[in-house]
Amino acid sequence: MKMLGSRRLLFVFLFFQFVSLSGYSQQLGSTGLRNLDGKPVKLSSLHKKLTAIVFLSPECPLSENYTLVLNRLQQQFHESTEVVGVFPGKSYSVEEYVAFSKKYKIRFLLLTDSAKKLSGQLNATVTPEVFLVDRNNNLVYSGAIDNWVVDLGKKRAAATEHYLAAAISACNKNEPIIVPHTKAVGCFINDL
Repeated sequence: MKMLGSRRLLFVFLFFQFVSLSGYSQQLGSTGLRNLDGKPVKLSSLHKKLTAIVFLSPECPLSENYTLVLNRLQQQFHESTEVVGVFPGKSYSVEEYVAFSKKYKIRFLLLTDSAKKLSGQLNATVTPEVFLVDRNNNLVYSGAIDNWVVDLGKKRAAATEHYLAAAISACNKNEPIIVPHTKAVGCFINDL
């Protein structure tokens, strides 16, 4: 009986988590995002089935470490999914973002969110933190990219759960996402 109650409580939590996060979704196209050349970009113009929005920082070791995984996901799911790295705030210069892109050989779109509108809409708190949205701007997954990082300074030898890849695969097969939300671990997004 306890197990049934726990499962019901988990379902209710996940349902309300999804409902509360999907309420912002119709506004994602007008967030003031810019590419590294300074040109405005609307997420609604990407025309893919899915968009994986990943908040990054050029000085966060976890953002640096996950660039290889994100490049691989962009390549693996390029037909259905656009991986978009977003730098929130005003703490860094465009030159630092360009240097980050070159150093880690980024093969996905990088944008700036200097006013932190998008990070505020999504309630992003750390880098790297990912939000997977469908073409109707419905949030279908949020949280960690995988389970490699257990806590700050504590990592597994290798990831055993690949949350973002599993969510993309499920969406591509029109199947339900088994784990729609996880807790992201990373560097806190500052107030600048």
